[in-house]
Amino acid sequence: MLEIVTGFEIAAGINTETRRRISASGRSVRCVVLLDASNPGMAAYARRQQASAQEVGIDLQLEAYPSDVGALTARLKELAALDEIDAVATLYPLPAGMDARTAALLIGPSKDVDGLHPLNAGDLALGAVTRPPATARACFLMSQALAGSLRGREIVLVGASRIVGRPLANMLLDAEATVTIAHAATRDLAAHTGRADIVVTAAGVAGLVGSEHLRDGAIVLDVSINRGPVGLVGDVDLDAVAGRNVTVTHVPDGVGPVTTACLMRNVADAALRSS
Repeated sequence: MLEIVTGFEIAAGINTETRRRISASGRSVRCVVLLDASNPGMAAYARRQQASAQEVGIDLQLEAYPSDVGALTARLKELAALDEIDAVATLYPLPAGMDARTAALLIGPSKDVDGLHPLNAGDLALGAVTRPPATARACFLMSQALAGSLRGREIVLVGASRIVGRPLANMLLDAEATVTIAHAATRDLAAHTGRADIVVTAAGVAGLVGSEHLRDGAIVLDVSINRGPVGLVGDVDLDAVAGRNVTVTHVPDGVGPVTTACLMRNVADAALRSS
């Protein structure tokens, strides 16, 4: 029968270790998160990040985006140069005129906690120890927790974004999984997902994954958060898979809590590795 799982236990374990490392360091850890304060969803998400940061001993400061791209560029350069700031994050969407790569370049590799600076992304692609995007790391850890060893596992990623599909594929390859990346132009999605031990879907299309897309015993990490008439839903059609022997992560309490915990771990890594 269908099993829906949350990520709270995994997140708690990550947070415990992050809290221990920060406490043992004997130093304060500070992160600045820039956001569009007029966006209610973004502001609510940032406040949840701030509460999670406080729990592990991180001073996370929220700051509104400057009014124009020139001022934002100057502010990111300033934050990159401040010794008392360990990490900087920018919430999406970015203001008009600024793109993710440029923002990461301005922040610099040492304070980049989103894993988007070319040096950090490049290290990940080369198999080096790095600071991957929090959502990709969360999916990797949840895959291990739910499936055990990933060696030889058939894993299909639905979505090839810079924060989930692409970095996660590199991490899974390093774990010796067999990885397929599907995307918007993929023909016959079910032909790929139907043979997978694990499906990670981050397409942002409600109901995209139905019963015909999954084999018995499959594990599905549903990363997407879509707003529907009955509230928040993922890519998986839960009604369609209700009678199936599959495991699906809860939306938003599956991958979500683990992603936040991984972000706090990235902030701690940025601070403690620079000490």
